[in-house]
Order: sequence, then structure tokens, then C-alpha cells
Amino acid sequence: MESNEKAKATEQVQASKATAAEKLEAFKTEASQHLDAAATQLDEMKDKLVAQAQEFGKDIDIDGLKVKATEHFEAAKAATAENLASLQAQAETAFAAASAKADELSDVAEDKFDEMKAEAAVQLEAAQVKLDELKAEASLQIEAAKEKAKAVWNQLFGD
Repeated sequence: MESNEKAKATEQVQASKATAAEKLEAFKTEASQHLDAAATQLDEMKDKLVAQAQEFGKDIDIDGLKVKATEHFEAAKAATAENLASLQAQAETAFAAASAKADELSDVAEDKFDEMKAEAAVQLEAAQVKLDELKAEASLQIEAAKEKAKAVWNQLFGD
């Protein structure tokens, strides 16, 4: 029975870890999708800016604006990617810490279970000793009652 409970506790810890891992992967996927969407939006904004600059006149240094716009948007994409990588690293660190804590708690639970089992064995042994003492006392009282009953019988009915 105790190995069954240990197995259930271990199974619950593993299930929690698996759920956390799935959530981490979902976070990574969603973050990547947001990064891709942001990069697409930045590229679209850059293209719009370049198109507007071309509309406003030929006097403007379009190529210079293209270069600057590209630089700014590439820097923004890089910063966004960097932030995403940092958030993913933080999520992975949090997951690793939670996983380690879950393992630690599982180990503690197993240790506690073993301690409780040992304590129960001690209590059971003490109860068995007490039961044996009570049985012995009961046997003595039964014998005394038998002797008393014999004495009463003999008094009433003679030998």
C-alpha cells in the first residue's frame, strides 16, 4: 500500500512537471509568434515610411532614409528578440527551479512517509505489547473468577 502511495505522489509530481514543461513550451511558441508578428509589422512600417518619403519628393535622400529606417527597424527587431530571449531564459530558470523544488518535495514526502511508517511500526509494536499485557491480565482475572466460581459451587453444592 505504501509503495502505491509513493507511486501516486511521484506520479503527481511528474504530472505537474510535465504540465509546467508544456506551459513553458506554449509560452516559447507564443513568444516566437509575437516576435514574428512584431518583425513583420516593423518591416511593413519601414516599407510604408520609405513609400511616404518617396511620395513627398525627389529632393529627399530616399536611399539615406531607407538605410536609417532599416537600421532603426533592425535595431528594434534585435532588441525585441533580445527581450524575448531574456524572457524565455527567465521562464526556463523558473521552470528548472520549480522542477527541482518539486523533486525535493517529492523526496521529502518519501522521507516523511518512511518516517511515518517507522513511527506506525513502533506504535503498532507498543500496542501489541499493551494488548499482550491486557490479555495476560484478563487471563488472570478469568482464572480468579473461575476459582471464585468453583468455591461458590463447592459451598452451595458441596464437593
